Amino acid sequence: MENKEYIMKFLSLTEDKKKEEAAAVICEMLDSMEEEDKEWYDQKIYETVEGKVLTEARARTLINNMTPMGMKWELSETETLRNDQSIRPVDFWIVMNSAYNDYHDLFTENLDYYVKYTNNFIKDEDAVDDKVYYYFTMIPKK
Repeated sequence: MENKEYIMKFLSLTEDKKKEEAAAVICEMLDSMEEEDKEWYDQKIYETVEGKVLTEARARTLINNMTPMGMKWELSETETLRNDQSIRPVDFWIVMNSAYNDYHDLFTENLDYYVKYTNNFIKDEDAVDDKVYYYFTMIPKK
């Protein structure tokens, strides 16, 4: 029997004792996977629960760890600048802060440059779907 078939059987159990036994087995397997490769495990669990999007909490952590300056704008501040409603607010927020950290020497305090850069970065036509998610989960140093 394939793993997926076992999982489907686990999910269809109706007897409480069997459910508890199945949950214990799954937890043991997950614990083993986590010990083997914690970074991979954490990423897979996150993506399964949240999808390939940055939550506000995860984005805040990433922004606070940006160098050299960390957070310049709060989410509420960038929300007033986001003029394209198809862009997720959290994506706009994290890219704005990233641009401030990476391009401050170039853009100085010109807010229009940061907004234009952020829109262009997110709306990049030849980029993969979920570009912002991949960029901020794969590019930063661990």
